[in-house]
Amino acid sequence: MVYESDLEGFRKDRYFARSWALLTRNRGWIKPVLVMSVALLVPLVGYFGVSGYALEWARLTAWNINAAPKQKNVRVGECIVSGGRAIVISLVWALVFAIVMAIAGAIPLLGGLLVFLLMILNIFMGVFVSVAQLRATIYQKVGAGLRVSTIKKMITHDFGGLVRIFGINLIGGALIAAVGAIVTLFVCFGLLPQLFSTVNYLYYYDGFISSTMQTQAIVQMVFSMISSALPALILLLLASNIMSVVLSLLVCTSVGLWMRQFNVAAWGRDEDPLPEPLREPRDAQPRDPWASSSQGPYQQETAAGPEPAPQESTTDETEAPAQDASEAQAPQPEEPAERDVSQPLAPEPDDLPADPTTSPVEGQDDQPDPFKD
Repeated sequence: MVYESDLEGFRKDRYFARSWALLTRNRGWIKPVLVMSVALLVPLVGYFGVSGYALEWARLTAWNINAAPKQKNVRVGECIVSGGRAIVISLVWALVFAIVMAIAGAIPLLGGLLVFLLMILNIFMGVFVSVAQLRATIYQKVGAGLRVSTIKKMITHDFGGLVRIFGINLIGGALIAAVGAIVTLFVCFGLLPQLFSTVNYLYYYDGFISSTMQTQAIVQMVFSMISSALPALILLLLASNIMSVVLSLLVCTSVGLWMRQFNVAAWGRDEDPLPEPLREPRDAQPRDPWASSSQGPYQQETAAGPEPAPQESTTDETEAPAQDASEAQAPQPEEPAERDVSQPLAPEPDDLPADPTTSPVEGQDDQPDPFKD
């Protein structure tokens, strides 16, 4: 059970529960998931759009905005651009990692051990790259996702939180693989009788039929098996896409929840150092009850001196009355300043879901009302 207070600010645990609460915050949350599952069938562009949609939602989460994914007025072009930016960052990090592995493998004696350690580290690379992708999405530029020193500080500051998010990704990926393997196994079992029938036919009539008829029987068997398995394979593909989209959304917004501790609203330029990380409220030290005032409860008050004599007013009573408001010059509206591209992109009203279908977070309405009779 996740309360509304659990979604506020930074918390260092329950990433899956809080991400799920944000994902299902609005009624009809399954609609964009289904749309993105179909979009994944479009080569390349569909993957860009889905990745960008998840990262743009995670950007709002990192800005400490508890919003569900948008269901209407989604800017598809911006999602595709964000997804393309994320793919570029993934390719660059993968290239760097491959070069490091090649150099490590060339070291005498220790090369094999170093390559083995790097392969273990490669298991966590997906979550680490997600941090770089989200930072690039916040700044809306590729260079922010390649700032090695800043990303290293973020990862080393709270490595345990990323391990928890990696656990979500690992378990979710294992469940998707298990479901796909089970369905594929049942499909294969359904095709075995037809396969055995064709093999027996070719075996017994090998000397009586020509090679052309044998080839025709094999081709007929293959097309028959494909037509029989095609509906099940299509359903398996769509189910796999749905689970993959949900997992991608959960992992991305979990990284956004994790990134809240770095106070995104206080970020400056890309090359500026990170601000002081926020502490979780539950980790705050108990406040000293005597430190709130300059005088302790047992400290004697200072002796009160004589009250100062009232000063005479020096204001000229004959001063002219103030100018009427109608005569005052109305302030001129200021033109909106252009956004500094070196600063992180703050959320805009159009980024938030405008659907009037918000459902309360689980347990939100269970709180007692002190004003209710």
